Amino acid sequence: MLRRLLVPALLASAMAVPAAADDGSRYSEWQPEGTEAADPAALEALARELEALIDQAESARAADPRFLQDLRDLIATHVADAQPRTALIRDDFSDGDYTGDPRWEVVSGDFSVDGRLGLRTTIALSGADTETMRLSLDTIRDKGDELLDKGEELFDKSKDTIGDLLSGEKKLDDLWSGDDEEDKEDTGPAGPEPAEIVLDADIPNAFALELELMSGMTHRDAQFEIDLFQGRAGAAGYRLSYLPGSNPGLMLSRFNRRGAEVIGEADGKLTLEDGRSHTVALVRDSDGTMTASVDSTDLIRVKSSALDDPFGGLSLVNSGGDYAIRSIAVYGDE
Repeated sequence: MLRRLLVPALLASAMAVPAAADDGSRYSEWQPEGTEAADPAALEALARELEALIDQAESARAADPRFLQDLRDLIATHVADAQPRTALIRDDFSDGDYTGDPRWEVVSGDFSVDGRLGLRTTIALSGADTETMRLSLDTIRDKGDELLDKGEELFDKSKDTIGDLLSGEKKLDDLWSGDDEEDKEDTGPAGPEPAEIVLDADIPNAFALELELMSGMTHRDAQFEIDLFQGRAGAAGYRLSYLPGSNPGLMLSRFNRRGAEVIGEADGKLTLEDGRSHTVALVRDSDGTMTASVDSTDLIRVKSSALDDPFGGLSLVNSGGDYAIRSIAVYGDE
């Protein structure tokens, strides 16, 4: 059986060898591995042969089922990577403007283009002003000393609070509420309005979205959302939410006019606040299978067939935090 599995692999290697030169020379011009694109039709045929062999091995119980599934996944990955993709949307904001081609429209909040970071949006969180938050993403990149000073300042405040508790000057209840009824009254809205930017575009029901994201702060109130909506009014669609510092840290929801329903979530927290950009991807196959990943690691995989119409566009929503989008692309099938 091992020999039967290796034969197609050897054939695949042979397919990548350049043909001999027309002058009858024994050797042809050498090219580094990977510089020639494989013939998609030949690759598809090879994949089908390998899958047939795996089916036989599975029926005969000739190998560990987990190993056979790994082979299936590997084949699916390489076949998918070899298929041509059409970029329906592509923007790296290098022109310094989000109102050009493609044309984004700000629905609420503030967005700007940073020459180093890309599309930038900042919404103040509880206990932090916008200036401090915007500083956080910059300092993570190139102002480490200033960031340490901020940390020392917070440490000093925490130390004073602990001292008050130990001395009896304050009680634990004082940390959560005021000393009198006036402090307990609601003095205004819970927080600022989310920042939202929208791009109207025709997106097929099966798509692949890739976004390079930088996140500046971890906070329980922070949240960044990617919405793909149906209809120009955005009445229904899918939402991928990143929640720094929360568990789960990534959630996939289906929404409509009645609200949103979580259909998949990652296992555990997800922290992207390391000063680097991370690739957040959402892929929807033709059968409704949706996969959300971060830096090529699949974190959510669920099947949802409720929305089978094409999408009318996408929106990026900052519900709290400091974020920069280095680039975004949406692909469809040929």
